[in-house]
Amino acid sequence: MNPVRYVKSYGIKHTLKVIYQYKIDDWMRKMIKVFTGTKLISNSIVIESHNDFDSTGGAFYDYLIQNGYNKKYKIIWLIKNKKVKNLPNNVKQYYLYKPSFIKNYYITCSKFILTCQDAIGSIKEQQISIYLTHGAFGLKDCKGKIDLPRNLSYCLMPSDYVTPLLIDQYNLSSTTKTIEVGFPTHDIFYNKVTGDLNKITDKKYKKVILWMPTFRKGKAFNRNDSTIELPFGIPIIQNSNMFNKLNEKLKASDSLLIIKLHPMQDLSVVKAHDLSNIKILTGDSVKKKNIDNYRLMKDVDALISDYSSAAYDFLHLNRPLAFTIDDLNEYKLGLISDNPDEFICGEVIKNYNEFIKFINDVLENKDPYIEERRTVFNKVFKYHDGKSSERLVEFMNL
Repeated sequence: MNPVRYVKSYGIKHTLKVIYQYKIDDWMRKMIKVFTGTKLISNSIVIESHNDFDSTGGAFYDYLIQNGYNKKYKIIWLIKNKKVKNLPNNVKQYYLYKPSFIKNYYITCSKFILTCQDAIGSIKEQQISIYLTHGAFGLKDCKGKIDLPRNLSYCLMPSDYVTPLLIDQYNLSSTTKTIEVGFPTHDIFYNKVTGDLNKITDKKYKKVILWMPTFRKGKAFNRNDSTIELPFGIPIIQNSNMFNKLNEKLKASDSLLIIKLHPMQDLSVVKAHDLSNIKILTGDSVKKKNIDNYRLMKDVDALISDYSSAAYDFLHLNRPLAFTIDDLNEYKLGLISDNPDEFICGEVIKNYNEFIKFINDVLENKDPYIEERRTVFNKVFKYHDGKSSERLVEFMNL
């Protein structure tokens, strides 16, 4: 990093932020590595996830706690939000973006480093670093947006079929190995743990539909993945009149639509709001209510997605699925494959009328894409069970 060139490109404020959040930690790790040599803490596991205690890292952590692995292993969480009170025994938490000597000691000397969002490679050769990924598989082309370290030991993959695509997406180093053990987040779909719908409403509905649009305009670093500004801040809906009509339809059919916004979405451009039969979830409200995406998926009758991995996670439940692609031509990232149709396994929605058609099909228990879902499911995922955490534990030889 050339400081002068970096300041000219990004400004002093951003440069100071990068130094505080990343560079000081890098310097600490190098110093700790020199003083500790080859020493490792063999019974210590560092974990980081997308939004703290969630995603694949969070699901694996839950498995470790439920099965008593924290009695043998110290678990170190790298968090981004508020610290959690009353953590289990032998679990510590440190802020990822704040310099800390003891945090960097654990990162430098722990035997295992598991990350979902801010990938960290092995500081020492004996360490095992695993990128659990932000999402198993999605339609969006993220090449160049995911910066994985060259010293990463392993990267989780969903199946042999999509591994070549994802190796290219992640620009994996030739020294990083791929492993297929399944994704701990998907174990939630197969266990008997209660879902999270009751954290949103205690009312019973005929049908509940979950809509999870990926972000277009991000709230960080002025990132915008679309060349157009969506009039209502979400796909398909153009104005409040459409939004109100949608709510009236849902109300008449005693159904609920939950719009779960991406935590990176810039909320200042979103005009959607709670109505009688439409509930909006933001990154903050999800955190406040302790709602997990996968536990919520368990409780819904259908999912509306677009280019994100949520659609493919939902395949484990074998329920109606739709893809909104009304802004595909303006979506700057593009799609992961030259032949994306082979991964489309649900209703393709390009306008409001098609959106309503999908809702009608769900209300009438019509599900015309069962075979397509099964075909794509078998391509994308090697494992269709609830034993991914168990396999990851075996791989790590805990």
